[in-house]
Amino acid sequence: LQIWPYRTVIVLPPLSDWIEITVVKPVKKLSIEDYNLDSKILELLKDKAKWILICGAPGEWKTTFAQALVEFYVKQNKIVKTIESPRDLLVPDEVTQYSFSYAPHSEIRDILLLSRPDYTIYDEVRNQEDFILFKDLRLTWIWLVWVIHATNPIDSVQRFLGTIELWVIPQVVDTVIFIKGWNISEI
Repeated sequence: LQIWPYRTVIVLPPLSDWIEITVVKPVKKLSIEDYNLDSKILELLKDKAKWILICGAPGEWKTTFAQALVEFYVKQNKIVKTIESPRDLLVPDEVTQYSFSYAPHSEIRDILLLSRPDYTIYDEVRNQEDFILFKDLRLTWIWLVWVIHATNPIDSVQRFLGTIELWVIPQVVDTVIFIKGWNISEI
């Protein structure tokens, strides 16, 4: 369940030994200014990078950076939509948040193709359907920012192998941002 900013997970027997309720609250919300980015990086994010992978190990604040990018693009009057499972990004009211909890990949893909947002932020790419959706949206020129678990930048690109053809990867990803300890470690 998503109850305001709190993600609530309820697990019942027989999946668990007992009834378990976990409530996760947002730890910290940062703006793009909090990252103290060089003007060249801001220029890249604003005008040049259109198909971005945000990668890093679990717990490195990739989603926090993606959330800061959402607000960065909204401030530029861009139409931004998110894909999340569950919907737990804290974003401005102008942003529409979609969830696979309520619609399959094919339906969300069709909605995005019809509505043509300037940016779609996808938190988190996990399975083969996600990679196929990434490729489909990218090849229709929808600008994408996708969060993916990877312990180094090349691993994030290698995760595409087996889901899309090797020769297509450079056509669907133009920028990889590696996050480590809430900082941009590598681009």
